[in-house]
Amino acid sequence: MKRAPRIAMCLAVCLALMTLLAACNPSGGSSAPSAQPSESGRDAFDQLNLVLPAPYDPPITLKSVIAVDATVKFHEGETIYDNVWTRAYADLLGIQVDYTWVVDASQYEQKLNATIMSGETPDLFHVNGQMLKLLHDSDLIAPLDEVYAAEASEATRDILAQDPIALKAASIGGRLMGIPITDASIASAPLLWIRQDWLDKMDIAPPASMADVLDIAQRFTAEDPNGSGVADTVGLAVTKDLWGAIAGLQGFFNGYHAYPGIWFEKDGQLQYGSVQPEMRDALLALQSMYASGQIDREFGVKDINKISETIATGKCGMEYGVWWNPYQPLQLSQQNNPDAFWTAFPLPSADSRPARSQYHTAVGSFLVVSESFTHPEALVRMVNFWTENIVRSEDQAIRDTFLGTIDAPDIVLYKYIMTQIWEPNAMLRGGRVLRDALARRDPSRLNLDEHWRYQIILAYFDQGIKEAWVEVATNGEGGAVSILEWIADGNGIMNQFYGAPTPVMGEKMATLRTLEDEMVTKVIMGDPIERFDQFVADWRRLGGDEITAEVNAWKQANP
Repeated sequence: MKRAPRIAMCLAVCLALMTLLAACNPSGGSSAPSAQPSESGRDAFDQLNLVLPAPYDPPITLKSVIAVDATVKFHEGETIYDNVWTRAYADLLGIQVDYTWVVDASQYEQKLNATIMSGETPDLFHVNGQMLKLLHDSDLIAPLDEVYAAEASEATRDILAQDPIALKAASIGGRLMGIPITDASIASAPLLWIRQDWLDKMDIAPPASMADVLDIAQRFTAEDPNGSGVADTVGLAVTKDLWGAIAGLQGFFNGYHAYPGIWFEKDGQLQYGSVQPEMRDALLALQSMYASGQIDREFGVKDINKISETIATGKCGMEYGVWWNPYQPLQLSQQNNPDAFWTAFPLPSADSRPARSQYHTAVGSFLVVSESFTHPEALVRMVNFWTENIVRSEDQAIRDTFLGTIDAPDIVLYKYIMTQIWEPNAMLRGGRVLRDALARRDPSRLNLDEHWRYQIILAYFDQGIKEAWVEVATNGEGGAVSILEWIADGNGIMNQFYGAPTPVMGEKMATLRTLEDEMVTKVIMGDPIERFDQFVADWRRLGGDEITAEVNAWKQANP
């Protein structure tokens, strides 16, 4: 359930930038006004050019549950129970969505487990891979092969086919048990982000090797890059959680050809990256950086919020993170320095072999329907509504109605639903088209989203709007998305295990991951490197060898 918050955040930043551009250039073009239905029922949507099936007649009721978070906001008078999406489902599809309960995203899994154990399985709900397997084994969810074959639109089929793993991950025993929530898997690949204004100020060349990364970290620590006159900077931001989309260490380890936390093929078998010998050199390098003050002495207690504060106050100029980091938290650098600008770099390598960014399939959650629900095809129709009308829409009125508007960037309408799937190839394809348009200064072939980004990037170069650097850094020439395209072209390494947790994995992997994180943290902080060797032995003894055997059995069954 990670895609929606990230997309919402990117959309909010883009909308805010477009608002800024409109204020700076009032004579420029404006978007179409938001569709504001004044009629009731199906007529309220008549002005929109929508692709629709015949609605259920009589209408059906679909009982569901949903998770929201503090970022979900509503127009006055609307709620999660009554909004443009619930009205569209009811008025256009004949599906009355009835939420039995709504909880914060952090409480969803626990609440869902309790609901299912009480014998009140919802008609439609959202699950992870482990729950998908458990529900299938308990005969609590319906197979969707037949309704998918009969009802899935061409757009839905095309989007799901873009990721060859998607439908496989949603299938058990050869039967489709859920609709996979898709995204661009390559989006999880780490990049190296560095304060470009600091590199320029200090006359430092872009990093070509891990030796360069270590040198930059040392100089960012010792040479007062923020000009404060005191020793208040660190060379590399690291979060206490170690692995993640912001200030994670995957990219650093990848520079040493180590792949923590994923399964990859080695000698014809799937092996777990965190117990491979390549981990040692990366750990020793991090230990040296910590000892010399290049990593915050208190990184072991600093979460993402604390890392964001460090970035906002100009006390860090380098981190490993994913492509969208400029939207959050790197843009916070401009709070104290309007000239702050971060640049993405491909991962440097410790030797002559190119570094490969690790990434994982974006399919980690699924939409399922209860075995007792008499209209399982309703799920496919709701997904079709999204894929046919929203994902590829070039109609501004439709986008304003169902996604959000420039004048209310904090109200992201699609966060009210769970039936959205995303085009895995859209980001890379759109990036190519956008960069070509920028090179030619011709936006005529761009879709609405690309045209937004085109305007924002030109505003940086032509109007000097410094806040627009986030789009330059992500989607401009040489930006993060162009690096992802290079990674996707055989220069990355994808986690080769994408199934539900195996039996021993489900029982013991959480404990093993805790041991792993403790080992990495302690070695960075100065424990002897032999602690890594002991961890490897303990990992194998405490269940790792059994998990490895199960993973390879899964591989044989899922070639």
